[in-house]
Amino acid sequence: MIKTERLTHGGVMANYRCTAACRHCLYACSPERTDGYITEATAADVASLLRTAGCRSVHIGGGEPFLDFDGLIRLICILTDNGIPVDYIETNAYWASDTGRVKTYLRELKRAGADALCISLDPFHAEYVPVGLPLLLADICSSAGFGFFLWQDRFLPMMKSLDRSKIHTRA
Repeated sequence: MIKTERLTHGGVMANYRCTAACRHCLYACSPERTDGYITEATAADVASLLRTAGCRSVHIGGGEPFLDFDGLIRLICILTDNGIPVDYIETNAYWASDTGRVKTYLRELKRAGADALCISLDPFHAEYVPVGLPLLLADICSSAGFGFFLWQDRFLPMMKSLDRSKIHTRA
């Protein structure tokens, strides 16, 4: 049995469905997974357990948390209302094709209590999401003063050299 004395940071899985099916995914998330999203009751239970364990903050991942934006906002509110700040939300940026929608989402995330994104930009995600979307999302975050970091930014020079309008095989 594994015993944790104190949990200082944790991750909350919002769902297991994703627009990608990355070869490296630890949770086998994919478009084939069910549409289920963490319920308010489960989120409240998780927040209570995190608080009891002494958790000071979390990140939200999935699957793809942005598949249910209203559910994501509810999850953030439940966590923050229970004293669990959200450090960042993971996303592959599949949803970031409309600048207006991105700006609206960023405002709503900030109001709910989240102010940073972890944007996936690597060869695995590039098989499913056009490279231009995570790059556009990063640019909009930067201009809006919304926190972000690129997951696997070491691939940034290579990703910037690719056609941004399409997906790419790892080859």
